[in-house]
Amino acid sequence: MDETVINSRAWDGEARNGSAWARIVSEEEIKRAAAGHPGIRVTVEKNVPQSWIEPLKGAHVLSLGGAGGQQTPLLAAFGCRTECLDISGEMLKRDREALERYGLSAELHQGSMTDLSRFRPSSFRAVISPVSINFVREIERVYREVFRILDENGIFIFGVANPALYMFDDRMLAKGKMKIKYTLPFSDEKSLSEKEVRKRCAKGDTLEFSHTLGNILGALTETGFAVTGFFSDVSSYEPIDSFLHDCYLAVRAEKRDK
Repeated sequence: MDETVINSRAWDGEARNGSAWARIVSEEEIKRAAAGHPGIRVTVEKNVPQSWIEPLKGAHVLSLGGAGGQQTPLLAAFGCRTECLDISGEMLKRDREALERYGLSAELHQGSMTDLSRFRPSSFRAVISPVSINFVREIERVYREVFRILDENGIFIFGVANPALYMFDDRMLAKGKMKIKYTLPFSDEKSLSEKEVRKRCAKGDTLEFSHTLGNILGALTETGFAVTGFFSDVSSYEPIDSFLHDCYLAVRAEKRDK
């Protein structure tokens, strides 16, 4: 089952249905970014610390899986030479609309984050990715590709769901109740029946993969990154947040010689 095709269609639908990740930023947010405070998010609520972003002003930055009219125009307004690669054409349309609305420029590409071959080695100072690697089966491929395109001591900032989020029964959560149903690591392909997967795909749902903390962080360091920053964030959904405070994890990693 090709998660690239399925998730491309799913995120096209999310964009059309007004996903929170596809709401174009306001003029006030663009003005704050131009004044030096871009308010970049890679998790649900918290902004990335200013100290993570400040050194990137004027740098060549890739927003990876971050289209939707938010991160790309904010980085461009902040002064970054910005490119964005996203799997969804509809999400990229939101970026294009935002850039045109605010008179900004960035290069937009449609494709999978597991294949960054269109970019030259050592061509970016930073890669910023808001909670996207949970939609990829093999995060090691993403790490290797990001490592290749970053320059010396380049920065990788990304968000990821806490694997524990995937233990719960979706239908019960929708009713505001917590019930553990799945073992970890979760994947739609292996944790659900074939019938359930077909039903989810027919509804336009994404294919997701929880991964493990050992894989998320272990594979990162094995690729050659050093973790230099970390914070956690809530989900903005009270039944979950009352049970699990660290719903989403944000990582700042620096490329080191292997």
